[in-house]
Amino acid sequence: MSMVDYQLQHRVEQFLYREVRMLSERRYEEWLALFTDDARYWMPARETVDGQPDAVAEAHEMAFFDDDKTFLAARIERLRSSLAHAEQPPSRLRYFVTNVEVEAQPNDELDVYCNLLVYQSRLERTEVSYMGRREDRWCASGDSWCIKRRKVILDQTLVPRTLSIFL
Repeated sequence: MSMVDYQLQHRVEQFLYREVRMLSERRYEEWLALFTDDARYWMPARETVDGQPDAVAEAHEMAFFDDDKTFLAARIERLRSSLAHAEQPPSRLRYFVTNVEVEAQPNDELDVYCNLLVYQSRLERTEVSYMGRREDRWCASGDSWCIKRRKVILDQTLVPRTLSIFL
């Protein structure tokens, strides 16, 4: 692993900002195109263990979701239909990405770490904030990048409502 120059750091940050704008604007098909065909999008459950405040479930254990690109596409299709009752009417979303770290890996890949805050408002009284971090593996794709693997780790142990959005 090695640190990257400021120019690459800036390009990665701009990619992340565009990505969360796509999510805020419900441009889900464009967002999905940022992922490789063999992508994994995983959010393991948090564990409350004495002396281990950062414990999360292992790959074979409980997860809020563990999706491949095909399943992500199915989730998007459902969100676009009238069957997604938790998103009728759609939520208002605001994403904040901070503390971006980038580490170069072999084979033109990057490990990208960032903190994430998502504010979700729906109807007159439903307001939820999700806080956590992302751990991504990106691979080169022409003059840009694709997300090969995303691990989302929430700070909350319990999710306060139906998790019908992408983090």
